[in-house]
Amino acid sequence: MKILVLGPSGTGKTTVCRDLSKKLNIKALHLDSVYWKKDWDRIGKDDFHHYIVNFVRKYDNWVIDGNYTNNKHFDLRLDLADVIIYLDYGKNESLKGIHKRAEIFKHQVRPDMAPGCLEGIDHIFLNYVSNFDKFKGKYLKAVISGYKNKKKVLIFKTRKELYDWYSSL
Repeated sequence: MKILVLGPSGTGKTTVCRDLSKKLNIKALHLDSVYWKKDWDRIGKDDFHHYIVNFVRKYDNWVIDGNYTNNKHFDLRLDLADVIIYLDYGKNESLKGIHKRAEIFKHQVRPDMAPGCLEGIDHIFLNYVSNFDKFKGKYLKAVISGYKNKKKVLIFKTRKELYDWYSSL
């Protein structure tokens, strides 16, 4: 099984990916852990693309979290996925999620991030999260709606909906 987990920051994509990996015994990949190198340096677009292509070729079953829609591998991930999950909890839940994460990992590096990538919130990130649904969220929903007749597309409006589905697996 191949699963994509998409959605705004703060909705728990990484946690869902990690939990599904354990429950289904499939390989997990957190795109942030590939994209962000030491001290918030970024991997080059070509290297990022090749890493993802090699990953999806190497593993028959996987779960990948992260959007990264402006990369060549976005369409590849969508095309290969059997299940596309979109966490659509709304702006307030996303903001609560990033604040909770920042509180838990304040001045620390999350386990899924590279060394030196200290957790924090700045104005740019708050603005991105606040406006996600207006721009990137609309785009993501439009793109994945094109897959509804080809794949299992699950859009969760609440964490409870997600956990009810997760419990049914």
